[in-house]
Amino acid sequence: MHRPAKPPTEKSSSDPLAMLTSLGFGPDTVLMNDPKLFVDGRFLASLLVELEDELGPRQAGLALFQIGMLHGLRDAARACRRHGESESGNAAAGYPADTTALVMNWGAGIEIEAGGAFQLAGCWPERHEAAARSSRLEPADAPSCSLSAGYTTGWLSGALDRSLVAREIECAAAGAAHCRFEVHETGFWGSSTDPELDWLLSQVPFDAFRKIASRPAIERRERPAKGAALGGDGQFDRTQPVVHIWGPVMVLPFTTLEEALGTVDMLSRDPGIGEIRSVVVDLRELPLDEGFGAAALEQVLETIESWNAQSLLTGVCSSSEAAIASLESSHLIVRKDLSEAIATAFQIADAQRHPI
Repeated sequence: MHRPAKPPTEKSSSDPLAMLTSLGFGPDTVLMNDPKLFVDGRFLASLLVELEDELGPRQAGLALFQIGMLHGLRDAARACRRHGESESGNAAAGYPADTTALVMNWGAGIEIEAGGAFQLAGCWPERHEAAARSSRLEPADAPSCSLSAGYTTGWLSGALDRSLVAREIECAAAGAAHCRFEVHETGFWGSSTDPELDWLLSQVPFDAFRKIASRPAIERRERPAKGAALGGDGQFDRTQPVVHIWGPVMVLPFTTLEEALGTVDMLSRDPGIGEIRSVVVDLRELPLDEGFGAAALEQVLETIESWNAQSLLTGVCSSSEAAIASLESSHLIVRKDLSEAIATAFQIADAQRHPI
């Protein structure tokens, strides 16, 4: 286990991920992309003990809520994306599930009040977090499954496209038979008389977390064997909005314009970005207009240039050719096929590593 550092506590921090990053739970870390965080009891118990020892119960609860919320938002985004691909007939055959396998039982059902307010009640029947807590810590005197509350908040907010917050009202770690939650919209909780909940909500940047969850994940791998980079062998799945990094080469999927701009901005803050020598921007045959679309792509390319890396474009559909031609970059390389673009990217990276 890592030793978490004390996170910044000021709400005014300009980085919404300051707390998670300081704890080793940045959005692209292994810990934030591994479902064992929820279902591996020993691992979770060790994490709970460490966070409480280092941060104290209040800050540990906040950290766990944020970790769970980001996981839940990401899982909801993946599930919604799969649903959209399935309806459009574009889902890959045999596509593996990549959301966390957690059981949430909403036996009370959804209620929509006359004014449109949403509420929901249910439980986590498997009680993973409560069991982990009980195995290593003293019995709780109040509901304490902050990670589960955060995940429930993120999952439901993302899946239902509403700003929802889950609060645990009964907890197995505090002696109850079940871990029960109630879910309301943020406006409802804003009028609550619970000062701890008010404080928690004031510390969680909901809008920022939503944007972060919508960005492509980052997958770092060793350089693939020659000729084995990109086919149906499972090493590369183009249907996924995932940033792939093989040493000095990056493949950046150009999804929506906002997501692409947010992704390169996030990557620019990565301490290892200076090691990237070539970036393949995969348009994935998506249409790109000559106005905002071309301007957004050019901004992405300018950011890549600021990394001292070479840009390559691939996946350009016929309707986007005019927009690509309007770009001002004089050093832009375009390749028809993704595999050809990645091969060229490695050649460029090798040439830069061994200058003549």
